[in-house]
Amino acid sequence: MRSIGFPLVLASLVAAIGCSSDRALAPTSGKSGQLDFPPDRYAAYTRMNLPGTETVVALNDTGDVVGATASGGVLWHGASHERTTLPIIPTAIANDGTVAGLVNGHAATWKNGRVTVLDTATSIALAICRCESATVVGSVQVNGETHAAIWVGGIRIDAGVPPNSTHAEFSSIANGFVVGNAIVTRPDPRTSGFHDFQVAFSWSPAGGWYPFVRLGNHVADSKIVSVNSHGIGVGWGIEFLVPEVKGILYDVTAGTIAYDDGTLLPTFNEVFPTGINDSQQISETAQLANMHQEATVALVGFQSADPGKVLPPGVVGDKTAGINNAGIIGGQSNGLPVLWIPNP
Repeated sequence: MRSIGFPLVLASLVAAIGCSSDRALAPTSGKSGQLDFPPDRYAAYTRMNLPGTETVVALNDTGDVVGATASGGVLWHGASHERTTLPIIPTAIANDGTVAGLVNGHAATWKNGRVTVLDTATSIALAICRCESATVVGSVQVNGETHAAIWVGGIRIDAGVPPNSTHAEFSSIANGFVVGNAIVTRPDPRTSGFHDFQVAFSWSPAGGWYPFVRLGNHVADSKIVSVNSHGIGVGWGIEFLVPEVKGILYDVTAGTIAYDDGTLLPTFNEVFPTGINDSQQISETAQLANMHQEATVALVGFQSADPGKVLPPGVVGDKTAGINNAGIIGGQSNGLPVLWIPNP
């Protein structure tokens, strides 16, 4: 395998901080954890169960879905959602059915029964270009650092790390837009010292790393998890001295961020977007106020114009994993793999 060096990187994981709030919790309906939201708060979606117990991690535009276990994964294929066991721990799936993920500590892909290991170094493939499955992004271990990486046709492009960082990874790619996250040491405005912050970045071969959060910005930690073909991304962030986690919209071309505060319903104090499609629909997982960290509900929103609607039936513990261009959302409900499908 040949490595091509580029200047700079992104990576890391934002810590989801659960905090209490004075907001009231929505009343339960008495049906196994189901919450009783007003009728106009529910999205026009129907929940469909998938066979098995695996955790949904991604879906493509044709409706194929992949799920993960500790040691492998499954593919739910086609309209019948035929279930196939995979020899790869999946993280993403392209429209042609190529699955990206991890095999024995190495970035790899799977397609039509064949596994292709992308890298001999310790690495992981975290996302795949849905319309160009030869392009995969993730991270690789290089000299004790975690570098963001792109594999094109099996050849690694090492994007390194941004300044003042030793840990970065690419989290999403679409139509030439590459985004990711890094742990960056920078001044802490709350003190006179420095602190490691998690920062969302965009990246290009010509321009290298570009931080959405810059010195003087009021955002403490940030993360970008998904970008669409128009260069609009989603993730979340935490402001200095403000405990709530807020959904964020990222404009890769402009290099700007905006809080998606409209998704915060009165009963939620944290919102975690998980995906965005080309129609700007957003899949989200929201944390219920005054509850422990697993008290979540699945939402679908539309930028900041839509306050975010609950995916039915509104069961405590529901989570989303992503959304495709048909508006179909994958995730978990009642602890089992499901799809939420828009009503005709």
